[in-house]
Amino acid sequence: MLERLSLRLRVFLFFALIAVGGSAAIVAAMVHLGRLGEAPTIDDLVLMGGAGIAVLWALTTWTWLKFDEHVARPILAICNHLKAVAHAGAEGEIRAGTARYLGFLEPAVREITTALTETRREVDRTIAAATAASEEQKQYLATILRDLQQGVVICNRRHEVLLYNQRALEILHVAGDIGLGRSFFGVVTEQSFRHALTRLENRYRTARYLDHPDGLAVLVIAATKSGNYTLKGRVSLTLGKAGPDAEEAPMGYVVIFEDVTDELAAGIWRDRLLHDVTSDMRQRIANLAMVGDLLTMEGEIDAEEKAAARETIQEDGRALAERLDRLDQISSDLLSSAWPMTQVQSKTLLELIRERRSEGRRLRIDIAVADVWLHCDSAAIVEFVDRLLNRTAVYSKTEAFELVITARDRRADLDIIWQGEPVSVRALETWLDERLDEGLGAMTGTDVLNRHKTEIWCEPAGEGRSRLRLPLVTVEFDTNKGRGAVRLEARPEFYDFDLFARLERDSLADTPLRDLTYVVFDTETTGLEPSKGDQMVQIAGVRIVNGRMLRGEVFNSLMHPGRAIPRVSSEVHGITDAMVANADPITVVLSRFHRFVGDAVLVAHNAAFDMKFLTLKQDEAGLRFANPVLDTVLLGAAIFGADESLTLDTLAERFAIKIAAEERHTALGDSLATGHTFLKLIDLLEAGGIKTLREAIAISEKQAAIRRAQGRY
Repeated sequence: MLERLSLRLRVFLFFALIAVGGSAAIVAAMVHLGRLGEAPTIDDLVLMGGAGIAVLWALTTWTWLKFDEHVARPILAICNHLKAVAHAGAEGEIRAGTARYLGFLEPAVREITTALTETRREVDRTIAAATAASEEQKQYLATILRDLQQGVVICNRRHEVLLYNQRALEILHVAGDIGLGRSFFGVVTEQSFRHALTRLENRYRTARYLDHPDGLAVLVIAATKSGNYTLKGRVSLTLGKAGPDAEEAPMGYVVIFEDVTDELAAGIWRDRLLHDVTSDMRQRIANLAMVGDLLTMEGEIDAEEKAAARETIQEDGRALAERLDRLDQISSDLLSSAWPMTQVQSKTLLELIRERRSEGRRLRIDIAVADVWLHCDSAAIVEFVDRLLNRTAVYSKTEAFELVITARDRRADLDIIWQGEPVSVRALETWLDERLDEGLGAMTGTDVLNRHKTEIWCEPAGEGRSRLRLPLVTVEFDTNKGRGAVRLEARPEFYDFDLFARLERDSLADTPLRDLTYVVFDTETTGLEPSKGDQMVQIAGVRIVNGRMLRGEVFNSLMHPGRAIPRVSSEVHGITDAMVANADPITVVLSRFHRFVGDAVLVAHNAAFDMKFLTLKQDEAGLRFANPVLDTVLLGAAIFGADESLTLDTLAERFAIKIAAEERHTALGDSLATGHTFLKLIDLLEAGGIKTLREAIAISEKQAAIRRAQGRY
């Protein structure tokens, strides 16, 4: 009934009720006094006045509570909802019945929200269409960088990483130690790069780069921070303008590099071996020369000298022959190791051979193959076997062949089988001396055998058949490698060129929230009481740089808690004792996570809980998490009010953040959900005038104080 009345009328009725009720209380008091029949005493006046005042206060309090319930709170909820829609892009509708006593206000808010959402979607569609070409170019760039065999890293003048590709991670042998906004010198030794940059900046300042053959690039040899790997690459200075009116100046640099550790080691080994062999050969040759001089001298030499000369000739001649054989072996090894080899599946190789048909003959080729991976130059092997098929077809006057690969200990035999007599040794040697396709660099069959350190022969195969047998090396190739690791998105954010222009600030506290680097993290534990021995079993984190969450830079690790995981806890997060049986202990994982965090601001949902577990083992691990910490619960309370539900599910629903059921209550899934929520909260904080870390910490501490005060009552 009341809901049908207008909002203005209902507000009027609240205050009319106070007036009518107050007047009724006073009239009732006066009537009561009049019925006494005699002049009221002071006590009667006080009693009646007090009763009237009490009724008036009670009526006012009741009216205020109803006004707060039906008007103030619904309006506050509407304001929070509209702020979330306007500043954080929330798309959910206001809950039905939130403002049912406010007349047409609730339907009007729903219409405004729907219209704003549709407008935003239309704007987003327009922007998406307008930037489609740019995104396509970015995708091309990402694809090229991903497939490059060299590592690529771009840094600004402060040596912060702006871009890196997947190959850089593989060459540097790092994962969580490199990331956008982090120092490149955290993973490589800096002296060589600083020296190269000094040379380039001097070259730029004196304008010598205009005529220099290398321009603004220079060769650099450096090592990884661990010292285990040696890098060779080129450093190029990048130029740009800090503003439309600024002059062009160095903005950063590009490093393109490769791992030359094995190459240098092989070169050192080769040089040392050649030095030892040639020194020994020089001494042997000198001995033979002395014997030759002795034998050619005029006059007779006695039997003892002849015997010594004969022994020297035999011994040094044999030693020289062995050294020459060794040099030939070294040459063969160097040639085979230098020639590029790849892993190819046996079935794929035979299918490529069957499809080659370089001379257009109508050969019938059946294949039978063991499923193994071969380490070879597949292009050369295909050309070589195709040549053998064509020559054998002419030699044996046959068109039917069978290609068979049989696996044996670390090798596989590739057999060419046909019905007929074996090929003669002389014919086979002639074929091996023929040059193959020019595209292979005028290579012969003998070259192919030498580079693969193998041989080929012909022999009977039984039942009137013959075969050519070519042994090849097999390798273990784990196709399941990495399946248990965190999957990156198809195009992870490995670049952020906005970091070129990011200003360096003296105070972290006064840095705008959107310019900070964060690690949003979550833990899974054996229970909820660290004081009673509960420990972490999993920790995960994701980095936020320059206002973007980087799905390509995540930390996710199980750990052994040093105790059994209760069944009730496993039912929540799904982690069992068997899953952590071989996991690293907490202190080891904590050290890796500490390196991943670096100097970033930590963010968590109900951060006090996670930080308690994080700091529980920090002394034992020999480290300390002294980073600033922000809590999405406290930030949410500052924005929406402490009376609102602030669970992660509720906030995610408010901001239309989808959490897959299988990811909920996993450390990584909750970290990602918290990260998305935190970015939405930043939008609302900025709209409310909270723009720096100092201000965010201040309102968080205020909310924490309120909660502590509430906990005392």
